[in-house]
Order: sequence, then structure tokens, then C-alpha cells
Amino acid sequence: MDKTKSFFAIYKYDFHKATSPTIEGYQEDGDKNLKIAQKCFASLFDKNSIENLFKVNSKGEATRLPNDVMAKNGDILIWRVNNSLMKDWWRKNGKDSQGIDKYDRQELESNPYCHVLIDNRPNVCLMAIEKSTAWGSNPDLLRDMVLENCNHILTDKFNLEMRIEARMNPTDIWKFVHERLYEHDDYIRKISFVFQNPKKINKSNSMDIKSSRLKAMLRTVEISDALKGLFLMEFDKNTNDKISEKNRDLAEMVRLCGENGYDIKIIFKDYKAYRINDYVRAYYPMTHDYLRKFRTNSLNFDGITDLEGWFDMVDEQTKKYLNESEVPKRRNKAHK
Repeated sequence: MDKTKSFFAIYKYDFHKATSPTIEGYQEDGDKNLKIAQKCFASLFDKNSIENLFKVNSKGEATRLPNDVMAKNGDILIWRVNNSLMKDWWRKNGKDSQGIDKYDRQELESNPYCHVLIDNRPNVCLMAIEKSTAWGSNPDLLRDMVLENCNHILTDKFNLEMRIEARMNPTDIWKFVHERLYEHDDYIRKISFVFQNPKKINKSNSMDIKSSRLKAMLRTVEISDALKGLFLMEFDKNTNDKISEKNRDLAEMVRLCGENGYDIKIIFKDYKAYRINDYVRAYYPMTHDYLRKFRTNSLNFDGITDLEGWFDMVDEQTKKYLNESEVPKRRNKAHK
């Protein structure tokens, strides 16, 4: 994996009238403020209104998180948000009565940061959150914290609420596997196939099986009079080159399961579980030069910053993507 790149999860945000305003008297201005919602949102950064971010733990304890607007050009900005993590530090503290070294445990606070990129141009409204270990490589954790803090201020000041939803796209299984293995430096730990007994379902053209190994597996299920069969494979990181559609038996199994609605689950080391026909989150890579050039206002040959061009590309390629709440529920024929 290219260490000069970061991957950013893409989110679409919008605004609506707050359902439960926290300050009386703002109800009448809701519709008017709704029309200038993006300006209200931008003002949080211009006036440092969002200087104080807080996250709350399971005990209800709040921790203040420092943040900085690193650069702003028009309606696009780079925002850096820190987390607060406590780490154990063991310090040598003499010896015990038997001459064995003693150590005291101390807690040290670290503040790893994560980049949040915001394109607040009219009709764009995209937010890109870096997949960073600062937030457990889970951009949703930071999204939720940002949303809670922004909505507290937006509701108080403007009677507005914000939605931030991940952009989701159905991805071809082989394309997704290739991206995880070779662009994200991930690897597959397990693949499981769940398929029904051919005698228990209505046969279709897609049941025309060419693989002799697959025929033997299905025949075993038929002879056993089982409702369905499970085929599970486990791997290590040295088998990536064997997992592709060039593996004819594997490709045949994927085709059989895909066309008949059976289950295929792929467990990656980093991504965790992916199932065939899943709607996957949109992640786009970006080199660190884009952020550095944006901070110095360096323009490319088109007279715009590389970051603006990157957002234009992401906006165009995700126009047909669904928001997280719009993703249809899975219909699993294998479980019927």
C-alpha cells in the first residue's frame, strides 16, 4: 500500500428544520434559516464556534477534543480533529526484596489527529473523513461525534439539524476483493458459501454447473437430503493471488451463489465481513500532496486546487450512490 496516501470515507450531508428546538423563539425562523443552512454551517468554522468539541464515554464523562481549521479556500476547507486516548506506560521503579525489577503503571494521554475535508459548495455538500487509527480506522465514530457537536450548535443558534450519511454503492464482488487486497493491503481470512439443495428449489438455467468439484459438493448435499450446505475456507495473507475469478472452481461457486441468491461471506482482516451484493461504503484515496498544496493555495493547470478537482471527481462518481438510510434491506433466498 502506498504510504503517501490516505483513504477517505465519503459522506453526504444536508439540513432540515429542528424537531425539538432547545431555545424558545426560533420556531418561526426555521423555514427562512433552512434556505441559508449551508451559510449557517460555514459560520461554525469562520467564527470558531466549533472550537470546543466534546466526546462522551459510556460513563457520561465528557472529554474536550482540540481541533483546527488547517486551510480554507472558498467553500472547501481542511479540518483537523484530534482524539483523546489514554495509553499505559510502565516505568521502572527500583527492585523488590528479591532483587527483581519493579514497574509502576502510568496513564499517558495522546492526541492523534484525523483529517476531515468539507466541500460546502452549493449542491455538493460532501464530507470526507480520513480512515485513521486515531479513531480506530472507523470514520463513523468521528462522524457521529461531529454530528452531535454540530447539531448542538445548529439547533441552539439556527433551529436547524444536520444529517451526515455515508455514501453506499453496490460493488461487483471481484472488483471489491481486488480493491481490498491490492489497494488497501488487506487479506482474506475466511470465505463461506451457503447453498441450497438443488432438489429443494426450483431449478433455473443458472443451475447449469460445469465444475466437477462443485457438482460433487452439491451431490453430497442431495444424497444427505440436507436443506442446504456450507462450504468454508480459511486463508492466511500468503494466498491472495489464489483468490480471483481466474480460479475457475471458485468463480463457478460465486456465480452459482450470486445468481440464486445464496450467501457468500468474505471475512477480511481489516474490513471484516463483506457479503455478496452488499452495498459498500465509498472510500477514495488521496495523496498527501493534495492537502499540502491546498494549504499553500497551489493551483493546477485548470486553475483550481487539486483538492477541488478531487471533490469534483468524487461528486461526479457518487451521484448515483445511495445514502446510508436509503440502502434496501437484503433479501436472502437461501434463508427462505
